[in-house]
Amino acid sequence: MIKVAATCAVTPASTAQSSGASTPSTESSITLSAPSTSSPFESLFGSPFTSQQISPQHSPLASAATLPQPSIMSTPITVPDFSGEPGDVVQSAEFLKKFCALMNIGNITNNAHMNSSFENYLKYNSLADEWFKELNTTEMTWKALEKAFLERFLPIHKAKKLESELERELCELRLKADDLGKNEKYTGQEVWSHVTFAEKALSLARQAKINTGLNSIWKVHDELPEIIHQKVKETYMTWDEFCTAIKEVNMSHIRDGVKKYQKEKEEKERVESLIVSLCHTQQQQQHCQLPPAIPVSPMSNASNAMQSMAIGPQQSTSATASNVTQPTAP
Repeated sequence: MIKVAATCAVTPASTAQSSGASTPSTESSITLSAPSTSSPFESLFGSPFTSQQISPQHSPLASAATLPQPSIMSTPITVPDFSGEPGDVVQSAEFLKKFCALMNIGNITNNAHMNSSFENYLKYNSLADEWFKELNTTEMTWKALEKAFLERFLPIHKAKKLESELERELCELRLKADDLGKNEKYTGQEVWSHVTFAEKALSLARQAKINTGLNSIWKVHDELPEIIHQKVKETYMTWDEFCTAIKEVNMSHIRDGVKKYQKEKEEKERVESLIVSLCHTQQQQQHCQLPPAIPVSPMSNASNAMQSMAIGPQQSTSATASNVTQPTAP
């Protein structure tokens, strides 16, 4: 915002009278003048104040209403520098849009002025700057320059999802019971979570071009939390009606439902924790009842192996001997 300081000089003048009314014996001649320092925006928007002599026939209050107002933008527009480099975060179409908006505010339509101003917003020594310097813009109109700019720096279009992908994304959208009754930031505003969900669902339905029908409403309806499920049916004929019904669910109903849900959730968690604790205790008791394992050393393993090797042949030999020496009965 441009701030201009004005100085007032009051000079006595001769007595004057208007028809049917008396005036003070002296009148004031007020002169407003701008400071000598010029604004950097003066060449673009004109000087905000010019030296103005107010007629003595007008009172100071009436003169204030007729003074020229400074040309100050109510909403400043920032035009970022454009480089045309692959890593530039500014799109050519977006840059051009903001530049034209700035020219419209300043009411600038002259081709030469627009072309020269355009050059000032090209980043120094960049691809865009080098491209502009190679042009002959002396007799080029702004429309011709604008066309050449977009042909050289093509706008990159955003990847667009298919309608089937948008509908699938809509069916996968979820509203969690734990989020009900909470505020969320949506489009710069604090709104309830179920309202945000309904707005997102309706936006996806419109992008998928199914908002005027009832496609997939039942799928989203089945996944709604029970608190919302109680108030919203699945027989709506359009997504507009379905999402409106979700947004209109009374907050008192949601708060009561959330309290009940939290109590049931805490009770369920308490029971699950108790079950886990009992299972852990039972496992510890079973572990204590098992006989302690006897450690076996490598030497004892070797000794047992040697004994088994020695016992095996002796048993077979003795068995053979008993069979040979056994007398035959008469």
